[in-house]
Amino acid sequence: MTCSACRAALSARLDGEPSHTSAEETGAGRHLAGCADCRDWLAVAQRLRELARSAPGPSPEWTRSLLAGVLGLEAPPVDRCG
Repeated sequence: MTCSACRAALSARLDGEPSHTSAEETGAGRHLAGCADCRDWLAVAQRLRELARSAPGPSPEWTRSLLAGVLGLEAPPVDRCG
């Protein structure tokens, strides 16, 4: 299994996608056993997933500002009344 195929299988696993085949899972496991680069990649991907899941969502103000910046508009005032 190539690094690219291994990382695709691992990414799918991290995203909760069902495994395509048991051979793919076995191949990814074997590849990980012998590839330090893919083990490092997996550790970083797992940490990123943990950070993303634990991060608070953006505020309404942040969202308005981002959309205004993307659209090239001035950010509208924040409606504090609801």
